[in-house]
Amino acid sequence: MNMKKSYIYLLLLTGILTFNLNGFSSIPVPTCDFAVATTACTMQEVGVEYTGNAPANATYLWNFDGAIIISGSGQGPYWIKWETAGEKHITLSIEWEGQSCTKTKPVVVSEQPRIFEMTGGGVYIPGGPAIAVGLSGSQTDIIYKLFRNEEYAGISMVGTGQQLVFGEFTETGIYTSKGRVDGSDCSVMMAGQAVITTPEPLSAPSICVVTFDTILNHNVVIWKNMEASDLSHFNIYKETHQNNEYDKIGEVLIGNPGYYSFSDVSSNPLVKSDKYKLSATDTLGNESEPSAFHKTIHLNINPGIYGFNLIWNHYEGYAFATYRIYRQYGAASWELIDSVASNVDSYTDVYTTSGLATYYIEAVRNEPCGGEEKNNFNENTQSNWVTSAPLGEEEMTNEGIRIYPNPVTNRLFIKLNNNSSITGIEIIHPSTGIVLITGKLDLSGTDVSPLMPGLYILRILTEDQVLHARFIRGQ
Repeated sequence: MNMKKSYIYLLLLTGILTFNLNGFSSIPVPTCDFAVATTACTMQEVGVEYTGNAPANATYLWNFDGAIIISGSGQGPYWIKWETAGEKHITLSIEWEGQSCTKTKPVVVSEQPRIFEMTGGGVYIPGGPAIAVGLSGSQTDIIYKLFRNEEYAGISMVGTGQQLVFGEFTETGIYTSKGRVDGSDCSVMMAGQAVITTPEPLSAPSICVVTFDTILNHNVVIWKNMEASDLSHFNIYKETHQNNEYDKIGEVLIGNPGYYSFSDVSSNPLVKSDKYKLSATDTLGNESEPSAFHKTIHLNINPGIYGFNLIWNHYEGYAFATYRIYRQYGAASWELIDSVASNVDSYTDVYTTSGLATYYIEAVRNEPCGGEEKNNFNENTQSNWVTSAPLGEEEMTNEGIRIYPNPVTNRLFIKLNNNSSITGIEIIHPSTGIVLITGKLDLSGTDVSPLMPGLYILRILTEDQVLHARFIRGQ
């Protein structure tokens, strides 16, 4: 043996055994194992990963049977895709330290399912019909799965070559579908989405103002229309005798765009203030939350030392900084006599003129109800009108004038204790100053039955004076 040789090769079944001065060592036979899916779609990216024992510096020869190599080199891993369908073969050959191996694996490539559009979706109104979801078309031998919010919805259908309907649904979400070739992992997402939503909850309408209707002598609620296509009507609520407890008192059907109003015929602004709320109802009967309340101004009046004392409760419902105080003598024009801050709730008007005086209070809002939009109503709320005889006019006391019965239902009797001759009588509405009944004294009594229940002013005309008294028309 030539001792100048440093090693000897011995051929073994599992590799080559080498011998050198340090002893024997083994070079293993390389393996050509690799992992790849057995099925794929055309144009689907397929991963190929070497799993054998050869080192990275071995020589790797890959044959992907016409596939497009997306990425990868040498040992790999690789990402490839085929443009055509059929049975493809991937072959790997390795050479290392004089040894080699070869392995081939088949991959069945199917034609990628055609992509169809999702159909259906829309707005589901609770209580209404469910919403259909489907596909614009399908292929036979393709299985279509339905997903909701990227999770399998538990519904799959085999294609028929026609449009598909997965069903009708009420659950909100984003619906998608994936088509898979039957018997393979070849799958593709369909195009688009079918989205099911529910309408936003109806927002509460906003009251512009609750004010005094000077014609009907009731409270009137005014509000702006809402931008909603499925509205049916508005609901008007009024506070009961219990704090923050409201009863529905009426409805107003949806009409032309603009402003709506509701006259509360049950209200009596001369007696007290009232609180109101609004809500809206859609065509399916769903009702919104109630609006913020508005509370009217109730104005009262009584004689003071120097004039009439006006007392009122504050308006609640919109922001304002000023009250305006208006006065009217007899049938003359209204005049603005003063303005006070919004935290003031009383005012004394010093008399300089005799005759009937009527008053009301106005709360001047900071911002208009409709923005820059012009409206055909006064956006500033008004209190009820109150009328009283001035202190400077001669007035009989209860001992000098007799009215009975009081309250009265049908006929009112009037007598003067000083035996003065009564030349005429007038019955006046205390809020408007309008003369409702006029005539001569009737010994059988004055018929007041046409009057609505409430407080009224009686003006008694004699030969030398005008007297005033008050009476109540009862129920």
